[in-house]
Amino acid sequence: VSTQSTWGRKMGCFTSDTKPKTAGTYGYEKAEDMKDAVAFALNRGEEEGIVTQLEIHFSCANLKNVDVASLTDSACVLFMKDAKTKMYNKVGETEVITDNLNPVFVKSALVNFFFETTQEMKVVVYDIDDFKSPNVQQNFLGEAEFKLSSVTSAPGGSLTLQLKNPKDPKEKIGDVILKGVEKKRGSKSFYRMQFRGDKFECAQIFYRLYRILPNMQKVAIYESETCAKTSTGSHLFKEAEIHSSALNQDDETKKALIEIFKWSDQGKHQSIGQHEFIIAQLIEQIPIAFGPSTLSVVKCDKTEDYSFLDYVLNGLEIGLTLGIDFTLSNKDPSNPSSLHYFDLNKNQYLQAILSVGQIVENYDSDKMFPLFGFGARVPFLLDKTSHCFALNGDVFRPEVRGLQGIIETYKNALSVVKLNGPTFFAPIISHLNAQVEYEVIQCHSYKYYILLIITDGLINDMEATIDEIVRASYLPISIIIVGVGSEDFSAMKVLDADEKPLYSSKLGKYMERDIVQFVPFAEYKDDVMELTKQTLEEVPKQLTSFMNKRGIKPQKAPLQNMGGARFFEAQRVEFEKALLQAGFSKEKIDEILAKGLPEGSIDLFRTHVFNPYFKNPLTELNGIYKQPT
Repeated sequence: VSTQSTWGRKMGCFTSDTKPKTAGTYGYEKAEDMKDAVAFALNRGEEEGIVTQLEIHFSCANLKNVDVASLTDSACVLFMKDAKTKMYNKVGETEVITDNLNPVFVKSALVNFFFETTQEMKVVVYDIDDFKSPNVQQNFLGEAEFKLSSVTSAPGGSLTLQLKNPKDPKEKIGDVILKGVEKKRGSKSFYRMQFRGDKFECAQIFYRLYRILPNMQKVAIYESETCAKTSTGSHLFKEAEIHSSALNQDDETKKALIEIFKWSDQGKHQSIGQHEFIIAQLIEQIPIAFGPSTLSVVKCDKTEDYSFLDYVLNGLEIGLTLGIDFTLSNKDPSNPSSLHYFDLNKNQYLQAILSVGQIVENYDSDKMFPLFGFGARVPFLLDKTSHCFALNGDVFRPEVRGLQGIIETYKNALSVVKLNGPTFFAPIISHLNAQVEYEVIQCHSYKYYILLIITDGLINDMEATIDEIVRASYLPISIIIVGVGSEDFSAMKVLDADEKPLYSSKLGKYMERDIVQFVPFAEYKDDVMELTKQTLEEVPKQLTSFMNKRGIKPQKAPLQNMGGARFFEAQRVEFEKALLQAGFSKEKIDEILAKGLPEGSIDLFRTHVFNPYFKNPLTELNGIYKQPT
């Protein structure tokens, strides 16, 4: 069992004999077979975990009365659009409530929710007159179309929709209220535990945890990394997270078992010993003896394992920041073979932006997205490459509104900036790291952040990029890298870190969690839905991993979302201080900053000062600043 193969949580599912001597006696001929079995069980569990069920409850308000002798007798039917056929299929319906214009239905509908997919829904309200054989086509009252994500991203998971009659859009029918609640599956608690081996003679050891079944058979539920002896002579294992349902079926009086192995590079790992325990012993940090050796409990805490919906239904917002590659290898935007050629059907940058943006924008209340470029020369600073500049021309106000704002700003930038190089990722990741550190520490922000980087080739600052990714792994950040074009993206797989965690020599530590997802656009260019799925499917797991590691419980988000405005304003203040120290007047600083700077460069500011007729084409094109006539 190598360190690489045990990166992440191990949730195995294979049975053992009562007195194993070597790992080969567990019913598998080779160590590789055993690792495959563990991996199979792990993958199966992860796939099951991706499916989250959302229970939708229905009520109506101020329904139109269409009955003559009594009030409306109503029922709701929920439909989901099939992504391929574009036809609506029924997924649930309520009971009928009679004589009520404000019905609150008891029967709910259950829907599988996927964060990474656009799920188009429709709710139809009918007036039912014939309860024995209702003809719903003749009793249509009104309908409302919506995306399932609009329910999960609504405050408190409650969404109010106005019912419409397609034949008469002006007709007032009333409202339907949808309330989303996650359908829980058993216990959500888990134990966070860490062990230290003392006085074990072997150089490398690892351990397995087992659940004991009623028939006294054992099921392996966790396998640790292989741990080498430290300079102090002990073996300090990494912290493990074990679900209580897996360890003892949520019964703390039930016994479990831990077994220590001497690691062998030949795969014939030798059992040192095994010991039964109840979880209370670990919580009280009672050591476990293995002859003259001891397994000490460094920590063991029980906590709740909250889900993605637990957070977003309680108002957690997800912010999106974009970084777009403007290096010369993309070719001139006026060239039809350019990756920046502005044709929505051909421009892979736009397709990647839309695939992520159309999902994430539902979870950001102000719909304001910071938009940056890298690898280009910006106006009036053409003697060097900018590795992090605001596409709208104002680095202290880099946010644009909605997907349409992103598209227009990107289009405008293509006509102004000069493609150049090299390709550096670190500056943009560092910029977001600084923003998140400021908002989390200074402003106590309750938000998660996604950085979408779209690039056409190899990066030229790999070491610095790894440093910033490791730094980001300790923050509420996920990074998605989409590779466009046909270049060799093999180096990107290193950043993805699926097989081996990244290590920062600068910071002297490994990444805390896997936060990078690399997606080669070419593999999914003919399937937009699959592209969206591939880019976003790891985000829920990354988000909950961060929150659970930090012990952050779902909480009601503040009513006002300031976005990154506080951070960008703080940056502006610091830049003004530097300019004042450089001898510029406050009046001149205010005048120039009103026009906007694409990056916080004193050299660029000085260029403005010595050119009183300067116009910033990026800000003017985007309507941020209009030069007075």
